Amino acid sequence: MQYSDRKNYDNALEYFQQANKKDFELKDINDISGQKNLVLSEFQQLNIMKSYLPDYNLKASDFSCSFLLVNAFNIVQQKMRNLKQLFEQREDGLYGVWLWKQGEQYLIIVDDQIPCKLCGNNSQLATVISKYEWPIIMEKAIGKILGQEYNSLNLIQNDSIEYYIQMITGSEIQEQEIQSIEELQKKVRDQQQIYYVKYTQDSKTIASVIAINNQQENQKLVKLIAPNQQSVFLKGRQKHESSCYLTWDEFKQHFQTVYVLIWKDEYRVTPVTLKNPNERKSDFIEHTYCYKFIIDDNANYQITLWQNNLIINQGKIQIKDEKQKNQFGLIRMLLFQELNQNQYKFIDGICDFQSNISINTILDKGNYCILCQGYFNNFQNYTEEQQLEQFKLNLTIKGLQVPQNIDPDNLDKQKQIKLIRSLIKQVSQKENTRSFNIIGQPQIQVTTKQIYGFLYFYYENRGTIDIREKIEFIQLGHLINYESLKKQNKELIDIKQNNFKIILYTLDPKIILQQDTINFEYKYKHILIKENEQQEEFDQITQNLELEEFNQIIQNQNTKKILCDFIDAYINQYQQGITILFKNNQENSVEVDLKFKELKNLSLVQNSIIITNDQSIRFSLEKQSKVKIQFDINESANNYHYKMDLNCSNNLY
Repeated sequence: MQYSDRKNYDNALEYFQQANKKDFELKDINDISGQKNLVLSEFQQLNIMKSYLPDYNLKASDFSCSFLLVNAFNIVQQKMRNLKQLFEQREDGLYGVWLWKQGEQYLIIVDDQIPCKLCGNNSQLATVISKYEWPIIMEKAIGKILGQEYNSLNLIQNDSIEYYIQMITGSEIQEQEIQSIEELQKKVRDQQQIYYVKYTQDSKTIASVIAINNQQENQKLVKLIAPNQQSVFLKGRQKHESSCYLTWDEFKQHFQTVYVLIWKDEYRVTPVTLKNPNERKSDFIEHTYCYKFIIDDNANYQITLWQNNLIINQGKIQIKDEKQKNQFGLIRMLLFQELNQNQYKFIDGICDFQSNISINTILDKGNYCILCQGYFNNFQNYTEEQQLEQFKLNLTIKGLQVPQNIDPDNLDKQKQIKLIRSLIKQVSQKENTRSFNIIGQPQIQVTTKQIYGFLYFYYENRGTIDIREKIEFIQLGHLINYESLKKQNKELIDIKQNNFKIILYTLDPKIILQQDTINFEYKYKHILIKENEQQEEFDQITQNLELEEFNQIIQNQNTKKILCDFIDAYINQYQQGITILFKNNQENSVEVDLKFKELKNLSLVQNSIIITNDQSIRFSLEKQSKVKIQFDINESANNYHYKMDLNCSNNLY
């Protein structure tokens, strides 16, 4: 896989050919593995072969002790034709390895100095153990792309087999269910894909590649190829060297799904680093981008949005675990085709908390625009450089024929409405639509659906009257109003005749800090407000709902009353933060001043009446009124703590 525009590729090769080898010498090794006798040796001093052949007796490095990396090598070596294209070599022992980071390919240059253990007068590899050079050079290049030569391999936390595969191939890994051995064998025969399974054995995660076998004993068997003889699947039969066999029933018993790596060497890629976002800030940060490109040939394309998958913090390289919640944020990607007269057709979309998300689709010749969004949680312990690194998003398009350019496109409010409306029209279904038949207006309809990280209410008034409806959320889950980026439990919607209206909610990225399982459930009820009902009646309903909420918090056994003059104040502590209620029963307004001596792992949920200054919060509490302020926990894995003083003063008129 190479860039469609070969300029970067050719420039990197030219730099490699002209580079001074001394500039790439590995001069020292920070050995934290306990080995005190490590030395640097050159390949010519070791009995290591240069051949690009598979090695089915790979063993983990004594230096980095990462068996996950060995598993990744076992998988990618199933396509040696692709793998050997990643390597460049000069006669003087300087090597280049093409590796991927956030969808962009870099030529990582290393020399032939290899960490070894001294055993008398002999040197033995302290790297990944192989009889060939290529795994050792690739391990060294992987250490270097992380920033600290070989030493970075000892700093990695939460790495995975898929993390290394993605760095080597630039491709995503998919998980699939297979229904029959015939289906599996048909898929495995596709030379563009590698299929593998994972299992835990001897406290290690092991990946074995699925291969085609000849029929034995009148029975079709699934062959598994492990990295070495010691890691062969113990429950397999007919073990031989690094392989074993299973019947289809045995295979399904142990493996519900298989992992798929699509690695096409003839693919080209067009990458772009997204710049100049439309930015909005709440207690998190939202970045929105719009880009455009032209497709010249009808073909299959893979469009990927890449979020940074690691951060170096306090001397450790923290890598996201794709199978668990992670702390960096949510990313969304929506693809549209631009039609005549500035109209749009929604094609596909995806939204997730992963470090990368992909759309795989066949695109017709034409003009396209893509909307990319990132929601990033604030972390006070991150430096500005670390935060900027998390904000960085890359977009890539892969295929046999790809667009030469991906260019920024203007995104004003009118265009954004058109895009969202085309999405809604494309994904709307009858079962998600209700009509206002109760008032004899079947042509007034509202569609409600949750998709791509959005919850929307789409009203179309093709009836003969204007209407007003109230939406009240009984359970809002982790959804927030898209316009305000705040929690909003009620909406009042006016829809004039021959008009439409979109009420949009989006996922709050704080969910990944507050619970182990991602749960977006919501419940709501809707009430049609008749034409002769006034705003005051709606306000009274709203006040009753607020009073009910206040009473529930006050009566909670975890709620404590705060002693204060002039007002009633209550504080409720719970797992996800604290809520403070204030109630003014007097006929005069009260000035409330909260001063925090300590405020650890808590953030204020925005409130329009509140004025904040450093560690203090001030607001006016009008006569006979109530106010709720809320602090949400920043990092769920850590405790929160606070100390505060509450001062109140009565304003006499």
